[in-house]
Amino acid sequence: MILDTLIASSKRRTEMAKAQKSPAQLIHELDKTDLKPPRFKKALTDYDGVSIIAEIKKASPSKGLIRPDFDPIKIAGEYSQSGIQAMSVLTEPEYFKGELSFVESITAEYDIPVLRKDFTVDEYMIYEAKLAGADAILLIMAALTDAEFKQFHKTADELGLDVLVETHNEDEVKRALEYGTIIGINNRNLQTFDEDITTCGRLLPLIPADKIKVAESAIRSHRDYEYLQSLDFDAALIGEAFMRESDIKAAVRKLRYGE
Repeated sequence: MILDTLIASSKRRTEMAKAQKSPAQLIHELDKTDLKPPRFKKALTDYDGVSIIAEIKKASPSKGLIRPDFDPIKIAGEYSQSGIQAMSVLTEPEYFKGELSFVESITAEYDIPVLRKDFTVDEYMIYEAKLAGADAILLIMAALTDAEFKQFHKTADELGLDVLVETHNEDEVKRALEYGTIIGINNRNLQTFDEDITTCGRLLPLIPADKIKVAESAIRSHRDYEYLQSLDFDAALIGEAFMRESDIKAAVRKLRYGE
C-alpha cells in the first residue's frame, strides 16, 4: 500500500536525521530561537469565503513529476501576490521531491502562514517544523494510533503550532474530533490514491460547526470551488491545479472567481 510505504520511508528518514542531530540538540536550538506564534488557523477563519491553502509540490507517488520547472521560492512569490490565505509546502523528499529547507527559505522571505506538509510519524518532525518557521503541521489519522495523535497534537500545541488533522472516512473523523480543531477531509484515498470530491460532502455532517473544515484534493476548477462554498467549507487545500499552470496567479484567480 502506498501509505504504508510513505510511513516507512518517513520513519527511516527521521532516524537518519536524529543520527545527525539528536532530539536534545534540536530542542536546545528551539530554546534559543525567537519563535513566532502560529497564524495558520487565524488566516483560514479571517477570510470571508473558502480560504485557499495553496500547495507547493514538485511531484507525487501517483502522478510522478508535476512541475519540471520547480522553483519553490518563485512559486511562493507568485502565490503571495495571488490573494491566497496560506501555503502548504511538501517536505517529503523521496516520493514528493520536497525538502524541509523549502519551509525555511519561504518563511524567511514571505510573510504568509505555512503548513509543513509531510507524513508526521515522530515528535522530532514537529520540532523540525517549528524550527524551520512553519505555522502548522499535518497529522494524518490513517498514519497514527490514537495515542500518537494525542501526543503529537499536544506537542504541537505546546510549541505553538496549529494542526491540520487529515481524515478520509467516518472512523477517522470521529477519532480526529477528540483533539482536532482544524479538520481536513481528503478526497484522495491514501491506499489507492483514487480521488472523489464528493467524499468531503459525505463526511462533512460529522464535523461540528465550531470546527474549522478543510477540503483537500480533487479541487481543480471554479465549479469545484463553488461546490465547497455550497457546503460551507472554511478552506480548500489545492496543489496540482496550480502546479500544472505556467501562470499561477491567473490559475488562482480562475479557480476562485471563474475568470
